[in-house]
Amino acid sequence: MSAAQREQNRNVQSALNYFGYNVGTVDGSIGRKTRAGISNYQSDMGYSIDGRLDDAERSFLLNSHHRAQASAHVAPYNQILASQGQQGLLRTYRDEQLGIPTPQVQQPQVQQATAPAPTQNTVPARANTGALPDFTFGEQTRSANEHCNEINVLTAANGGLTAGGNVADAEFALNEQFCLARTQAMAESSRIEATIPNLSAPQIEAQCQGLTQAMAPQMVGIDSKSPSEVIADGSSFLRNSGKPMDQLVSGGKVCLGVGYRTDDAEMAMASGVLLASAGQLGYGEIVSHHLREGFGAAKGPANVASEWMRMAINAAQSGATVLGQTPDRIAVLSAAMTGVPAQTGTAALPAFPAVPTGN
Repeated sequence: MSAAQREQNRNVQSALNYFGYNVGTVDGSIGRKTRAGISNYQSDMGYSIDGRLDDAERSFLLNSHHRAQASAHVAPYNQILASQGQQGLLRTYRDEQLGIPTPQVQQPQVQQATAPAPTQNTVPARANTGALPDFTFGEQTRSANEHCNEINVLTAANGGLTAGGNVADAEFALNEQFCLARTQAMAESSRIEATIPNLSAPQIEAQCQGLTQAMAPQMVGIDSKSPSEVIADGSSFLRNSGKPMDQLVSGGKVCLGVGYRTDDAEMAMASGVLLASAGQLGYGEIVSHHLREGFGAAKGPANVASEWMRMAINAAQSGATVLGQTPDRIAVLSAAMTGVPAQTGTAALPAFPAVPTGN
């Protein structure tokens, strides 16, 4: 069994245990107890029961696990969790995927104060004739969380993930792969966070905010720069930071997952650039997805996003895989790329313990 497969198995076992399908020790080995847990999960979700997860079933399970960690304390999900438990929460996510709305918490009605009647000296408002309206609109930041929830619903409706030999819609296939990479990043972050002593989740998030600020100069103009230029600048910055490169890599992996868990696209984007600048070129996939969709940075030209993706694919094909870049994932990314038209600080970096290679 490859290290990537064992890692994926551990993620599945952790998710099954969280949702009450007890599979025992999380060891990455799929045995009889894990098969039984998978069968129970499939039965509850209305899937075919065979004790083996297909890509769509696995993706929904893992995405739901990470979503629960982020939304279980937010209304109305906290009330569902309190009254129905983890499996009730999972069924709620399943219903949302099927288009069944989740009941919202009823907010108390606030009585509006009645405006005083105008006095005789009040000048009545005049209609603004002949002039264009003068409104100020606030720019809304795109949510990767909402984006992936929508993609997962469509994936389930299509009967599963797009395969490498059947990429009819390149843009949608890339979106599916982004959401898979996002899930892998959150799982990787959670495993490293568990090894960090004496730091609470808010303290880790605060250090990751520091990463976002520290990397801000490297993010300027990233939508128009070549990957080699960005990486050269980022590498120089990291070498001069005074921190060991292995600790910077661990910190980048933690903050990438934290960024996705907290729906902070800028943090996730900055973490992806840090990791690529530290020599982990496979994380160029993250930067490519963000530039393509406009998450955490301006939406760049297709050729810039494509350069980051080609760099990541080349690294993965050379054996430097990250984020569960299995041969199947690489095949889909490669096939989808052919369908994308080309167009012509003072803040401190986080210092987390280094993770030994292979963990």
